Amino acid sequence: MDNPKPHARRRPFTRYVAFALLVFLMPIFAFATAVAATGTVTVRVQEPGVDGTNLYLPVPAMLIDLAVFAAPRLMPEDALAEARAEIAPFREGLEALAEELESCPDGVLVEVKSPTEHVRVTKNWRSFEVEVDSDDADVRVSVPARLASRLLDVL
Repeated sequence: MDNPKPHARRRPFTRYVAFALLVFLMPIFAFATAVAATGTVTVRVQEPGVDGTNLYLPVPAMLIDLAVFAAPRLMPEDALAEARAEIAPFREGLEALAEELESCPDGVLVEVKSPTEHVRVTKNWRSFEVEVDSDDADVRVSVPARLASRLLDVL
């Protein structure tokens, strides 16, 4: 009387669990890969004092891409036409500027100092970073460099 091996009965269950995990984890992996590829827009605001605002907001750039893609389809035609007309005289220069900024080396692009404020715009790898230090608040914004050209493509 041969007794079947106990692990032989569990093998189909193990396959179902492995398949379920794969189905569950694949969308998460795909989303994480897309976020890594497109970058993240981050905003951080810190106001001094006990009642001051302390905000940190990371937004995957692909969500902004989606909004930029959907906006012309959701905007009223007259508002879209007005936006395109306003940008038309500057379009060629803005496209050239966006392309040059994407390909420029890392470093400080603009820095302005005053007795009460310090503003600095830098390019760091694939992002533009804006830092504002003032008596009222410290603000940091980071935006993927390609986002500007993608916005211009839609308009």
